Amino acid sequence: MSTEQTLASSRMDESFDTIVIGGGQAGLAAGYFLARQHENFMILDENPRTGDSWRKRWDSLRLFTPSKFNNLPGSRFPRPADYLPTKNEAADYLEGYAQQFNLPVRHKVRVNHLSRNGNGYHISTGDSNLSARNVIVATGPFQAPYTPPIAGELDASTLQLHSSEYCNSSSIPAESVLVVGAGNSGAEIALELVRAGKRVWLAGRDVGRIPANGPLGKVFGGHPIWWFMNHVLTVNTPIGRKVRASESHRGTPLGRARRDELAQAGIELEPRISGMQAGKPQFEDGRVLDVEGVLWATGFLPSYDWIDLPILGEDGYPKHSRGIVQDAPGLYFLGLMFQTALSSSLLGGVSTDAAYIAGQVTGKN
Repeated sequence: MSTEQTLASSRMDESFDTIVIGGGQAGLAAGYFLARQHENFMILDENPRTGDSWRKRWDSLRLFTPSKFNNLPGSRFPRPADYLPTKNEAADYLEGYAQQFNLPVRHKVRVNHLSRNGNGYHISTGDSNLSARNVIVATGPFQAPYTPPIAGELDASTLQLHSSEYCNSSSIPAESVLVVGAGNSGAEIALELVRAGKRVWLAGRDVGRIPANGPLGKVFGGHPIWWFMNHVLTVNTPIGRKVRASESHRGTPLGRARRDELAQAGIELEPRISGMQAGKPQFEDGRVLDVEGVLWATGFLPSYDWIDLPILGEDGYPKHSRGIVQDAPGLYFLGLMFQTALSSSLLGGVSTDAAYIAGQVTGKN
């Protein structure tokens, strides 16, 4: 029997000790530890293949951490230590990881509803009904693409799309493009567009830079800064809590790109967009831009409307402590942005949280 079952299953109800919702890096890391502790569990993945959450991102995307910091538990990333992997190499690594450890991944299964059922949980997928004593929600930080309401006021003749829909420069046939959102995705896409010969404006505040990719971050092969991201920038330290608060309302810090590099490439750096004027984008300083295309690199919002439990805060994110939901015993979250540390949602940083959550599930902590 294949270790990765590609069809959503059964015509009858099924029961497990633990169900992991999400088959990306967080879900697989949880599965690794659950399997080592002989838990009866299943991983549900809405994608056709393990790793598809990476494959669906834009063509030229590379990870911002080198291979040596991209290891999931029990398996080294199979590329040279200082190499920055492509998104497809990351996807293939996840797929191989599931096969290597014989993890029970069930594909093409979208969870429609999660509710309490006695001492456990009921999960509806549309094709089947599942029950479990424990549920680990590992759906990742990139869920519902967010486009600001002002997008609806943009002139109908202007091409617009969200960064999640962008594949390469041919995705935007317009010759003049405004990229809204100066975080990592916006900067990387803006660079690709300007190098393809388009005139590009980038609107948004300076979000800073990932320290691991600056000169200091490369001292001693980057190990000190990686340790700092895992052990100092955490929810348990004042500096970590300050960084976490700032990350909640800013774009993702730049990885490879630098603000000066963006300007040198010919990108016109602009302030934030404040609204629309006669169907055209208007900057905070009052200037109005006549442009053929707009790309919204404005991030993602949490999407937990399928969870029928009062466990979300006003911001739409789950109320938790280290991924444990106190108001719903047996419910856990994994892979959240800054769940316990700056590295929590990164490929090589999820292991610590996964080990902790798996230990809570099985009573081994």
